[in-house]
Amino acid sequence: MTESALLNLLNGLIARDQLPLITQVNVSLEAGEIALLTGPNGSGKSTLLTALAGEKFLTSGTFQFGGVPRDQISLKELARKRSLMLQQDEAVDQLRARDVLELAEISPAIPQYTQEFVSKIFGSALYGKTLGALSVGQRTRVFLAAAAIQNSEVMLLDEPTAGLDSEGISDLAEFLVSHSSQGHAVLLATHEDNLRSVASKEYFISEGRVSLNNLS
Repeated sequence: MTESALLNLLNGLIARDQLPLITQVNVSLEAGEIALLTGPNGSGKSTLLTALAGEKFLTSGTFQFGGVPRDQISLKELARKRSLMLQQDEAVDQLRARDVLELAEISPAIPQYTQEFVSKIFGSALYGKTLGALSVGQRTRVFLAAAAIQNSEVMLLDEPTAGLDSEGISDLAEFLVSHSSQGHAVLLATHEDNLRSVASKEYFISEGRVSLNNLS
């Protein structure tokens, strides 16, 4: 375990409905890192992201944010330490896009590069619409804007390029590089290769295990 890591899980067990899904999970994210989380559909990428957000599905293991055990971190402080973007989040379908962004505004100061990214990725036409009425690409844009505004130490993003055009993907890549260069870390769950060039390592899920591949 690396004590200096922004996020560190050692020997984790991820389970759903009391059934083991992924065992012996070791994930570490250092300041400045962008990592991929890949694997076949149904392998548990979204579930693992949710577990790494400190919310549920982690049944055992040593889990820390910045060297502090998860169970010693309040929910308010946890929101500062990590942001979680999930594609399938029906709980927010009745919220307007503006509500999602307002709920994410917990940082006292938003960096200039973040403000520029949000202005590019989030159009004013989306502001008053409910999430349940949006297309996949529009939902992605709302969730990305919210995750960016939260300005957390660790960003956990589920399929962050879903429905985006080439310009949107380019804007996202530029933002992720800027964000990580400020000492933050990013983990991207994806089945696409369009952000592979900005990542330094890859966690691959297969048959209930996670392996690590260096990309640089």
